[in-house]
Amino acid sequence: MSERPQLLYCQDILESGAAIQSYVKGITCDGFVQDRMRYSAVIREFEIIGEAVGKLSEELKRQYPEIPWQDVKDFRNLLAHEYFGVDLEIVWNTIRDDLPMLMDAVRKIIHGVK
Repeated sequence: MSERPQLLYCQDILESGAAIQSYVKGITCDGFVQDRMRYSAVIREFEIIGEAVGKLSEELKRQYPEIPWQDVKDFRNLLAHEYFGVDLEIVWNTIRDDLPMLMDAVRKIIHGVK
């Protein structure tokens, strides 16, 4: 069985990031926190992002040290294992403050890989 190409994991990150952005478009933090279906979908997409990051090679991650790879994985683990303790305002702030930068960085990786 062959390994999945690194580029596909990067595309997974972008697709999940785009899905998250579409899920929260036009709503406020209060609206997000009160909409279980919406925040559940967002959490799932963050889990996918974290899983994809976990599959990226250490060599690739070393080439892009500006990306907080371990933080992305740790966030995934928090969301997956601390579901009763998830602070949805932190999730909201991550969407607003961190996700766009991660997606921009992954786009650069994709252009560098191609």
